Amino acid sequence: MSVLADLERLALAVSLLRRRARVSIVHHETGVSRAKLRALYREIHEHGAPSGQIPMIGGATIQTRAQQVHAGLFAALYERYGGPATARQLDIRAVIAAHDLYRAMAPTEAPLDLNAAWVIARDLRVGTAELRTCSACAVRYLVASASRLSPTCPLCSLHARNGRGSAPAEEGRPLLSQAGVVPTPY
Repeated sequence: MSVLADLERLALAVSLLRRRARVSIVHHETGVSRAKLRALYREIHEHGAPSGQIPMIGGATIQTRAQQVHAGLFAALYERYGGPATARQLDIRAVIAAHDLYRAMAPTEAPLDLNAAWVIARDLRVGTAELRTCSACAVRYLVASASRLSPTCPLCSLHARNGRGSAPAEEGRPLLSQAGVVPTPY
């Protein structure tokens, strides 16, 4: 491998570690040795890297409708950045870009870290999760096979739970644009 390719892999590894990606994910995506990644993590964060396993199926970690909304937002952004190829291969640069935009759009304490985002991207690729479009509000939402939640739109479900009935789009406009959230083209 060329020196330039080694530097690019190392730069990607540092970028992921700065975002607190798990060493196992960074190793999988870059091929940099785990020992070197642990040392880099310690140097960047001034403490050791967390240990433990990554969830085998990410949908099992989505326990609430609010978590499903956040997961769906990330998944839609990832699909937008990665394009149709995301169904065939995980694009780590698209994961980073989508997660960065997700964090900019979500509250300051966004419940979805980069590790969870990577698991969602992986689940989309292997087919244990999929994005669907709600027929009532036109929002894209994530459905995961291992989730305990019913495979319905989380926004409509939350809307109904708050006593407002279903959340159909007003005059054909998606629910998010009714709330003043208008997606911009990239």
